[in-house]
Amino acid sequence: MDCSSVQKSLAWCQGKPELPGVKRRIYYISKYDVLRWPRLQHDANGRLTSAAYAGDFVLRADAKWKFIDIISDKSQLTSEAQGEYPSQTQLNKLVAVHPGVDDEASAAAAYLNNNDNVFLVEDMRGAFRVVGSDKWPTKTTVAQDLGQGATGTTSTTINVEATDECPAPFYAGTIDTEDGEINPEGNPNQDTGNNSGSGSNTGGSGSSAPTYNSSVQINGQNYSVTQGGTINITGNLTSMKFTGSHMSYLSYKIGSEETEIPINSAETSANCIDVISAPKTVKVYRQEGTGDDRHDVLWFTINMTASSSTGGNTGGNTGGGSSSAPKLTISRSGNGISTVTANGNSVTSGSELQAGTEVSISVTPAEGQVPTANLNGSTVALTENNGVYTGSFQMPSGNAALVINSGNSNDDNYN
Repeated sequence: MDCSSVQKSLAWCQGKPELPGVKRRIYYISKYDVLRWPRLQHDANGRLTSAAYAGDFVLRADAKWKFIDIISDKSQLTSEAQGEYPSQTQLNKLVAVHPGVDDEASAAAAYLNNNDNVFLVEDMRGAFRVVGSDKWPTKTTVAQDLGQGATGTTSTTINVEATDECPAPFYAGTIDTEDGEINPEGNPNQDTGNNSGSGSNTGGSGSSAPTYNSSVQINGQNYSVTQGGTINITGNLTSMKFTGSHMSYLSYKIGSEETEIPINSAETSANCIDVISAPKTVKVYRQEGTGDDRHDVLWFTINMTASSSTGGNTGGNTGGGSSSAPKLTISRSGNGISTVTANGNSVTSGSELQAGTEVSISVTPAEGQVPTANLNGSTVALTENNGVYTGSFQMPSGNAALVINSGNSNDDNYN
């Protein structure tokens, strides 16, 4: 374990102005509508190395950041330490004063008081700060003052308290609002808390650190992977899909042979459609670091176990006889996510299932798309619920071919 210090010098130029206060509009959204959070960056020991988020907030389809106009001179963002060593955290506090007390302002108390929200606050330098975390709940309380006498002042005051690892982290990514997008090109500078980034990393020599989403599609199914972890699958490996930001290099190794995985020009997606026959061990590598410090690291390992349908040697007699159960072949296309299960277990292409087995399909399609499923050329009915389409069928007495199209959101098709 490397326990060397991560502390750095903190300089300040005499005469440099530090502008106090926050700007007159804040943004908020329910955490329910956040599909994926940007991430704070840590070293191998879990120590925070930056107060700036890497990546962007990814929202549910049609979800937008809402705004609240506030009185800047009466609003404030503060942060203070809480807890005891070695488990101290920061308590970020936002006081946002809205001047109105009409029915819309009054209704805000109902949906803010009883919801777990995340807030974005813009400081006077134009940097957005995040009040709210994916780790801890956000407490919001609303107070209202109708004023007193002819010289009184009306106000609806929103008080927010949110625990986080550091004082209100910086966020330089996309903010999709009802009035349009802020930073529509996404997070331009992964390692700083300002909005002065100059575009994406090119050629592996830029200052933006690559980020990789922990959700990876293997054979069309979604897996959550961790660095150094292992995924076990039965049967052949037919596809892998990766997403993230500023991804510069991905590869897989079988023994000493390394194969590069192509990354799209936006450095946000990588697809591998190489067919790898089981049994094998596949090691997936990614590139981390910035500038001259870029280096390849082992990300995760896939252990592939041969099934009777993959041709792997199981030590038995290889002559005579045939499988007693029909085989289900699964083909996938589109950029959504689909899973096939039977008896509570995941089903991979080439699996053998007894005739009459109930097989279930679940599809989360690409944004704005409607998925389809066909079994031996006949449509399998899919029912939508909260953006997820489900259906089922009984395994026929002979071999069957299931084709799932989860919808294309771009031209990165894969099978």
